[in-house]
Amino acid sequence: MRNLLSTVLLLAATLAASAQNDLKSVLSQLDATLSHRDSYIAGREQRIESLKNILRKSDFSDAQRYILNQQLIDEYTPYQADSTIDYLYRNIALATRMNDAGHLNESRIQLAYLYSSAGIYLEAANMLKLVDTTALDRRQLVDYYIARHKLNDELQLYSHDSAQGHESWRLTVIYAQLIVENTEPESVTHLNFRLRQAIGARDYPQAVEISERLCSTLQPLSREYAEASYMRALVADLMDDTPTAQVWFARSAMTDIQLAIRDNAALKSLANTLLDDDNIQRAMRYMRIVMDDARFFNSRLRPWQDALALHVIEEAYQVRRQRMDAMYNIFVVSIGCFMLLALGGVIFVLRQNRKLSLARLELQQANNRLNISNKDLQHINKRLAGLNSQISEANEVKEEYIGIFLTMCSEYIDKIIDSRRHVRRLLRDGRVDELRKEYSPTDGDSRELEEFYRNFDTTFLQLYPTFIEDFNSLLDKEARIEPKKGELLTTELRIFALIRLGINDSSKIAALLRYSVSTIYNYRSKIKGHTLVSRDDFEERIKTIGAFSPQHL
Repeated sequence: MRNLLSTVLLLAATLAASAQNDLKSVLSQLDATLSHRDSYIAGREQRIESLKNILRKSDFSDAQRYILNQQLIDEYTPYQADSTIDYLYRNIALATRMNDAGHLNESRIQLAYLYSSAGIYLEAANMLKLVDTTALDRRQLVDYYIARHKLNDELQLYSHDSAQGHESWRLTVIYAQLIVENTEPESVTHLNFRLRQAIGARDYPQAVEISERLCSTLQPLSREYAEASYMRALVADLMDDTPTAQVWFARSAMTDIQLAIRDNAALKSLANTLLDDDNIQRAMRYMRIVMDDARFFNSRLRPWQDALALHVIEEAYQVRRQRMDAMYNIFVVSIGCFMLLALGGVIFVLRQNRKLSLARLELQQANNRLNISNKDLQHINKRLAGLNSQISEANEVKEEYIGIFLTMCSEYIDKIIDSRRHVRRLLRDGRVDELRKEYSPTDGDSRELEEFYRNFDTTFLQLYPTFIEDFNSLLDKEARIEPKKGELLTTELRIFALIRLGINDSSKIAALLRYSVSTIYNYRSKIKGHTLVSRDDFEERIKTIGAFSPQHL
């Protein structure tokens, strides 16, 4: 029995130490992610500004403008409440003008959900009353149920009327069941609401199983993963498993930061658990970030919720401060005692002189090891010099390809000069009909354009010989592009080849390839619809194709 008890205690200590190490590791990763927070926010701002620039064009139909507004709504929803509401009202106006009941209901449901999240409950309820539920398809009906569930969930949490709170709780349970019944069993929505049902029933083992299934199947860098990992942390917190909750809160917070989501709860929840002496200052730093996000997101409810959490952390900080002051007083008294022991310390130092000679010997041995390390460093420097030489050779190759394009430009100039001389000669001789007949066919234009494409394709594939294979590796198998026989690059491949060369603007690409801007935009959107990576990261991945590869050097 004594051996069994010892084994259990040892196992518990080992698990506790492992959990503590996991927490330190994930907190270090979180702090590193927070150091790049401004760049993630700048990325979302850039996407928003790009969409706004597109919208400023006046040649879009109401339907096209609705779609572009919806893309802005998707960007703003986790980022800034006021702007999301503004664009939702714009879409409601567009849908009304188009007499499009589907889009009108869709926008009203989205707005009602946002109002509920922001604590604007009356407006949310009024907006949902305007939705014609008989005209909703199955997807919209599920969204409607989700909005109703959100409104009642918020009311049962924050209502001061006990009768209203009880009724809202009853409706929350009903709408959760309706959502589960009207969604596919393996869909994210279905699993999310089954998870909420398990939590409501305090069936925590099932809640753990569902939340871990969601976390293992969702893309790590997605809003859905952030929400799933937050729910996994919440389940662990309800089970009083604080170390596990802290790890999952941190993972959720990292995803929120990388996606520039400013309507978040994970970082605040994590800060609420970091009330020990080692982490209280970190918790205060996290709460400052949370409050900054809440002010920017501009939700009516969020600052109040964050203020409650901040009060708890401030109290813990004050307790720690008082304890530190007491320790300081003890330290001062200890210094006085130490002065009394100083004389004994002098005697101890004299005795240590004997050991100093041994330390010197060890230092000499350490110097010998350092000399060996210096030799290794010299070897590394030689290898680095070799790499620099390879880079220089790569630059020479690139200069050669630049020379090819300069030669092409010169040849085109010579052709233009010869053509103008020929035209002047025919005009001078009065051979206008012959001139008209000679320049009326368009075959010459087509040949020039084909020659341009061929030269571009040849030169680009010399620079990036594995571009087609690397490009296709980012797409679904059925969407991969293979040039036809006799063809080097297709139109889609040329568009993304230009993006690889740093030309991102659709209008510039359209001008180079002789297509309309809308055609280029459609090609880009179509390809992004089949990417294996995040749509937002796809073109950034294209820009890295061939970088520092052996073929490229």
